[in-house]
Amino acid sequence: MKRAALGLVLSGLVAVSSLQAYSAKGMVAYKKLCKQCHGSGFKGAAMCESEEWEAYFANGAAKLKRVHADDPEAKRVFDSPYFRRHFETLGRFLRNNGRDMGVVRSCDGMNCG
Repeated sequence: MKRAALGLVLSGLVAVSSLQAYSAKGMVAYKKLCKQCHGSGFKGAAMCESEEWEAYFANGAAKLKRVHADDPEAKRVFDSPYFRRHFETLGRFLRNNGRDMGVVRSCDGMNCG
């Protein structure tokens, strides 16, 4: 009985971690904020490794904003209320699907492009 309960708990943990990696909200944020310049979520997430994405989104995405400082369109995006509400979700999507993580888990035939 204890093994069955342990198996159920482990299965639940795997399912929860898979859902966080999927990050459909992060994909939606990417499409609205980044796709115009950086292409599909697959291409955008693969621009950096997960640790690099972590650094870009630290301190309210300060480094990400500095990298895009000379781009007026990017400044408009960063100043938008939508970015302020969703930058953490976007950062989580990019970190979970960076170049070093393999296949972008949020990309399927209907969701990535």
